[in-house]
Amino acid sequence: MNRIHFLRACWSDIILVESDGEFGLIDTGFAGDSERISAYLDALGIARLEWILITHFHKDHYGSLEALLKRYPVGTVYMKKFSGLNISDGSGHKASSEFNEAELANCESMCASARSVSELVVISKGFERVRLGAFDFRVFGASDALKEMYGDPDSPYFGQIRFGENTNSVALYAEVNGTGIYLGGDANDETLDDPRFSRANTQYARAVGKPVGLYKVPHHGCGNIFGDETISILRPLYSVVTNWEATLNRRFTANRDRLLAARPGAKVLCTDKCGYVFTIGQDGQLSFDEIDRVPDITLEEIPTEGMEEFRKLRMDHLCEDEMISADGTEQAGVENADLSGSGVHALYFIREGLKIGAACYRLDTESGECLIGDFWVFRPFRSHGAGHFCFEKLEKHCRVAGAAAFCVQSDKPAVIRFWKAFGFAEDGIADGNLPRLRLS
Repeated sequence: MNRIHFLRACWSDIILVESDGEFGLIDTGFAGDSERISAYLDALGIARLEWILITHFHKDHYGSLEALLKRYPVGTVYMKKFSGLNISDGSGHKASSEFNEAELANCESMCASARSVSELVVISKGFERVRLGAFDFRVFGASDALKEMYGDPDSPYFGQIRFGENTNSVALYAEVNGTGIYLGGDANDETLDDPRFSRANTQYARAVGKPVGLYKVPHHGCGNIFGDETISILRPLYSVVTNWEATLNRRFTANRDRLLAARPGAKVLCTDKCGYVFTIGQDGQLSFDEIDRVPDITLEEIPTEGMEEFRKLRMDHLCEDEMISADGTEQAGVENADLSGSGVHALYFIREGLKIGAACYRLDTESGECLIGDFWVFRPFRSHGAGHFCFEKLEKHCRVAGAAAFCVQSDKPAVIRFWKAFGFAEDGIADGNLPRLRLS
């Protein structure tokens, strides 16, 4: 049996390749994903991995590698090592020299761990193939593009740190029973002044030169990852995006629409709410099943008599997250919107009978503006996109009640990034001198 398993993941890749009883893993998600990966492997009765391949050295791809190496025999680890020339630290800020040095040390430590229990193969220029049963993957992007551009006097980028590790990501292509499988890693299609590495995904698509049945969309469907030429060549039937569906639909609609228009019947599947297992039949036909679907979230309105408990939970949350001191003194960044007056609502987010978070908001039915004053997921449940699922449920609930726009206010960078992931945009300064964000 030949199958590709895309485990449930948001902004990370965890891809299991299966062929006639042998298994290989492409990327390992975040560090916190190791138990979930192990549970899935154990449920399938997998006691050994032929190989693990890390497409590039970003924490959403290498995160669980060391934990898995401790738990399972692995024949070979294929590693695309860290260049040490990364422009970003992964949180929207420019990487410092200290960050790059720490990641270099982390990479060397990880390679040493792999070498101690497995064969380590560093993916570098000239590396061409990875095999597993019927899968004979051609490897694109094996060169260390960042080092080559940085160290080449003839490159326009000589001596410059200009790009991120995604520019170093490999992509994989195989044909099984006549059906093309393209797994794009985080490779991008940015136009560079160095033609060797410019529009990488377009170059790879030209090398493939034919339509594919299954396409793991590069870089979680975000940004400049392919152009019209790439999609006109690959014309994928099934495109898998390892990201939140809401993020794809709100922020990267052009990418989604290109994929849907690739051919009649084209489908785009996001791995936020469930994973997918694709089976390649003897005739090359693809079929898929859902796996590991996230339990649905429901809402529980908080009545007046329940507000005391809500206020206590709010204070506990603010203290725990160091947004307020134990004596009640607010710190910078508290979303201290004025939620007095009419139209104020509070609710809990419920999953499998447990309260996993809460929100408080004011809905102005005349203007249609919904001001979110409090929104949080309780600490034990902060993983695997819970915050995104909670807001998705809250948004649907409020839009039915008449909300036409949503507003939040905060000066905390992590909070601002969270809301911008849904398409919130900066909207001036609110009362209290906090930045305001708005979603229409």
